Amino acid sequence: MKKLLLVFVLVFTTLFTSVLAEYNPRAVIIFDASGSMWGQINGVTKIEIARDALKNVVREWNPSVELGLTVYGHRSKGDCNDIETIIPVGKIDKNRVIKTVMGIKPKGKTPISRSLRKVAEEIKYTEEKATIILISDGKETCDPDPCGTAKELEKQGIDFVTHVIGFNVDKKTDKQLECIASATGGEYFSAKNAAALNKAMKVIAKKVEKVEPAPAPKPVAKKLEHTVEISNSEKEDGKWVVAYNSIYEDEDGKAGDRAATAHSRKKSVGKAQIPVGKYIIKSTYNDFEVFTPIEVKPGKVTKIHVVMGQTGMVEISNSEKEDGKWVVAYNSIYEDEDGKAGDRAATAHSRKKSVGKAQIPVGKYIIKSTYNDFEVFTPIEVKPGEVTKIHVVMGQTGTVEVTASEKEGGKWIAAYHNIVQNEDGKVGDLVARANSSKKSAGTRQIPVGKYIIESSYNNFKKETLLEVKAGETTKVHVTFGQFLIKAKCSDMNVKISYEIYASSGQLVNEKQIKCSDTLKVILDSGDYSVEVKVDNDTKEVKFTVGGDQSKLLIDMTDIKKEPTKEELIKADSAELEVTSSPKQEEQKSEKITIGDKQIEIKGMSQEDAKKLNELGAMLGALGGMMQGANPEAQKKQEEKQNADNAKADKEFDDMSKELDMFTK
Repeated sequence: MKKLLLVFVLVFTTLFTSVLAEYNPRAVIIFDASGSMWGQINGVTKIEIARDALKNVVREWNPSVELGLTVYGHRSKGDCNDIETIIPVGKIDKNRVIKTVMGIKPKGKTPISRSLRKVAEEIKYTEEKATIILISDGKETCDPDPCGTAKELEKQGIDFVTHVIGFNVDKKTDKQLECIASATGGEYFSAKNAAALNKAMKVIAKKVEKVEPAPAPKPVAKKLEHTVEISNSEKEDGKWVVAYNSIYEDEDGKAGDRAATAHSRKKSVGKAQIPVGKYIIKSTYNDFEVFTPIEVKPGKVTKIHVVMGQTGMVEISNSEKEDGKWVVAYNSIYEDEDGKAGDRAATAHSRKKSVGKAQIPVGKYIIKSTYNDFEVFTPIEVKPGEVTKIHVVMGQTGTVEVTASEKEGGKWIAAYHNIVQNEDGKVGDLVARANSSKKSAGTRQIPVGKYIIESSYNNFKKETLLEVKAGETTKVHVTFGQFLIKAKCSDMNVKISYEIYASSGQLVNEKQIKCSDTLKVILDSGDYSVEVKVDNDTKEVKFTVGGDQSKLLIDMTDIKKEPTKEELIKADSAELEVTSSPKQEEQKSEKITIGDKQIEIKGMSQEDAKKLNELGAMLGALGGMMQGANPEAQKKQEEKQNADNAKADKEFDDMSKELDMFTK
């Protein structure tokens, strides 16, 4: 009797525990630690806001709800596989979770798809229902379609729901994240600030901890270890395959609540112990989904074999050239819809050491292979039970490394470099960006060919021709050497025009500025000439860029004015009148006295000479009077001239000092 009682207690305890386990709530938080979390909202970084929100939720977390923590982007900057399960799902240790969260430091990328896949795989092997809580402040930066990944995982029959919080994201990212939640039966929350984030976290926590009451057990077939057995194959009488079988209650021909899972293997059937009643089995195998209605009767084992559909294996490798080394490439396989890519069926990303593999239903497909800036489309046909091997030649590439400095041999500087297509010497479409820093070169791998690098630093811009060769690293160093030109003008506020010519005669720079401003230009080493214009005055100066010379001072106040054409014509006419009169030689000459000098004038009458002598005497007397008063005025005139000269010299010296300052 005691033994019978003990057996009854064990059986009852097992049944009771299994019922509770089915509804035992479990959750995994996927925490975003990408570099963008250092961004700020109202002066506070997003990582601080997220840490505090998570800390508040953990403090109030229901101890009966198991919790796990997975983080991405916290260990390295450019690694799409930087995903770590820091705390596996289990009984919550609040202090440990809080301490771990507070120590997270954002660094890297946002691999949402890979994070979902990792957590889903961990859930799958436990075969227990779980909730994923995804917190992200940005869109996917590693794989193209996180929503497609969520749908793919749901098709596999993995029992999970994903609630997603978009933290201060744009409308486009809102839609991407909302799609993930919708695909898995979860909810999406868009939180624009700290208050909204805290509220969303609390709402989700309540949803997770809500334990469904254990349903009243239906009569179970007695003396049976299980009531359902399920096997799967690709074709009738074919080999068994690994398939996921979820059993749902039949609600008027539609799948209702899930009752159990019975995943099958190549060597064994999937088994489940469920009450008597009607059910619908959802079987998932690769891209196949088959729904099968069944009825479980008392005292009997219901055996079901589901034919899924035939498949074939695809193996894809990639290289830059025929018979070349394998490269890492992304291969997406799409259904062939009359020669166009339709819905995506699978992915088969290749590596340097291994092919990309995918098992998909028989039929015609299009492979889209992506490698750097190359995209190649390859049609294939998958046949039953066969392995279709595809090698895709992507196109050859080379590596570009770009650095920059302010002068030859100078320290590296942070500069922006856009690599664009070279279309017959003109700037074409943007190919890649290779921005350099003080510590590292900007590096990009791009297809072979000719390009133009558009480099910018502060207000300076420079273009550099570039040719990328197959398998080679092309190193480019851009020098932003400033050359300064300044002019001295009589009026420093006037407009002055500069035209700079290379030794070949090509105009390389032209600008009009105020005379008091400094012209700053970027020029390659070599010989140049500059033509400077102020009003009607022009001056040309030759100079050399390179070596120690980095500035040029031009004095526009010492230009000697040549007589105008009109003045030359007038002078020639006056001389012609004097020399062409035939009567001048015959006329008499008269002498006149002005001061202490005598002047002989030909062709003058005695009467006119007398009058001029009288006038000369008056001028002499007047001159004596003025000469007596002139020393003071003459002294003032000399002082004024000296002051003007000193002022001009000081302005020139100031300009020289200013140029020295710019050079340093």
